[in-house]
Amino acid sequence: MKRALTVVLLLACGALAGCAAAVMASGGNDGRSSTQLAADTALTADVKAKLLTDAGLKPLSISVATYLGQVTLAGYVNNAAQRELAGKLAGGVKGVKGVRNDLTVK
Repeated sequence: MKRALTVVLLLACGALAGCAAAVMASGGNDGRSSTQLAADTALTADVKAKLLTDAGLKPLSISVATYLGQVTLAGYVNNAAQRELAGKLAGGVKGVKGVRNDLTVK
């Protein structure tokens, strides 16, 4: 189980690094500095990793976006308890300034 989690985390981090590089190469035209973009990318990875640690969630059906430390959760969960848990977990990650929980209960 630990090995599978490690593999998933490494794949997620690799994907995020690729996205960050693509945005930086395009000039990062959303107004953030490259430093802030890197910080937001790292924060997104930290939130995704935290969501992966909870067996009660399906984190692959949850997308995480970060802008200036504000995290947005989107996607689908099975019930209101999962929605609340995901928001609470995301808000508990060091560096998160706020959470917008746009998760939809199926």
